[in-house]
Amino acid sequence: MEFGAVCILTNDAPRLACFYAEILRKEPFIEGSHYGFGESRLAVYDPGGVVVPENKNMSLIFFTADLDAEYERIKNINGATITSPPQRRPWGAYSFWLTDPDGNTVSVAENKKGESE
Repeated sequence: MEFGAVCILTNDAPRLACFYAEILRKEPFIEGSHYGFGESRLAVYDPGGVVVPENKNMSLIFFTADLDAEYERIKNINGATITSPPQRRPWGAYSFWLTDPDGNTVSVAENKKGESE
């Protein structure tokens, strides 16, 4: 078995898709209220009637070769709330954390070319 993708269910797909378009620097493929980001393995979808919970129990993780540059770019994106600035984590990762407009936790970690994920 192989991991396929993540689809974030939301009650405001256009808003969340706009946010992730800025994060990923790519426009989504749109079909109705489904916004797919292809090879990024991320989609945003409003199937109707979604109640966005306050308590979250997962984190999306994105990798970048230059964490400090991504931090400077992303901290200014509308809807991004930085919850932890760049730092070396106890498990060795160099990362920063933020929440998206729905309150989902997003981690951005440095992964220089050749490092394992």
